[in-house]
Amino acid sequence: MFDLIIRSMTQRKMRTGLTIFGIALGIFAVVVMGGMSEHMNLVVDKSLDLMADNIRIEPDGTFGGIGTLDESKVIQVKRVPGVSDAFGVLVTALDPEGGGGGFSTDMVFGVLPEKQLKDAKLTSGRYLMPGDGYKVVIGSSIARKFNLKVGDELELKSKRLQRTSSIINTRNVSVVGILEYTGSMFDSAVQMPLDSAQKFYKMENTVSFIYAKPATGADQSDLAKRIELSIDNVKSTSPEQLRKDIEGQLVIFSLITISAAVLAAVIGGLSVMNTMLMSVSERTKEFGLLKALGAERKTILLMTMGEAALMGVIGGITGIAAGSIIAYFLNKSFEAQGSALFAITPRLVIIGLLFATILGIVCGTYPAYRATKMSPMEALRYE
Repeated sequence: MFDLIIRSMTQRKMRTGLTIFGIALGIFAVVVMGGMSEHMNLVVDKSLDLMADNIRIEPDGTFGGIGTLDESKVIQVKRVPGVSDAFGVLVTALDPEGGGGGFSTDMVFGVLPEKQLKDAKLTSGRYLMPGDGYKVVIGSSIARKFNLKVGDELELKSKRLQRTSSIINTRNVSVVGILEYTGSMFDSAVQMPLDSAQKFYKMENTVSFIYAKPATGADQSDLAKRIELSIDNVKSTSPEQLRKDIEGQLVIFSLITISAAVLAAVIGGLSVMNTMLMSVSERTKEFGLLKALGAERKTILLMTMGEAALMGVIGGITGIAAGSIIAYFLNKSFEAQGSALFAITPRLVIIGLLFATILGIVCGTYPAYRATKMSPMEALRYE
């Protein structure tokens, strides 16, 4: 049967090639857009893993942005039963004129040196130490983007409004350490002592978030609720709830990014149906002869659907290969800016191949059904 499928496809090279191209184009779009979504998911997962044990406290009414809290609330959080420790973090954009926040934006984290991220190893230099002043530890993406090494200086910018104009202040800080690649938002982060960040950004006694470390045996969800009830005008989120919230937002992001790609793939599937319908029409006598020779309906059905499925598989493999190559070169081009946009994961490859195969089978079902309904005598008389 397989040789009949191959013969039928090779006899109509142009039509088969265009059909495979249509499927490949749709799967290419699925892979590229899905790769962007997969990259975002990986960044979020790894970022949350590095902060897995801490409850996040932020200003009440903050939705997706970065607010401000009085630093005195850190002491209030520490007093809540079940909290073993708490500390504040000031977060702001590295370039205040460069746009909004998010995981892909270069950010400055003002942290207490003893509370800085140490789960990620250093490729060179050292971590922050008390009394460092205007010293920073930078992520791998920042190091690549600005071509920095230990001992170099990085320019920070702060922006504040004054009447109808804005004032930009700049200051050079010295790089004392570079983190290894983590695949998280910390690759695009600049960590500096909290007091220096507050002073430079004119945000004394202010933090963006407070992170609370639960005591041993404390239930994180219950403790998050207790903190919210104990302290006015704050919203606290347990690590589990934070992951759920962000994953919910990522689902929406994924739906938006791949919806157009799926539409393109479906259009490619319709080209399979059109090709198979024309093929069935042209091979009427062939199917009639097969039936006259004793071929069963299921044999013709499997042959016709197999042809559609094979075109789907070939189109899927071609689209996945093309999408992977484009994603690779785009990531290479963005490496100079210290970032990447796409992640071609095994899961994405499997989904793309399955989608292409199923699309081919589904769109080949009706033409296959038409082929099996033919009467041998009528088919042989067909002109």
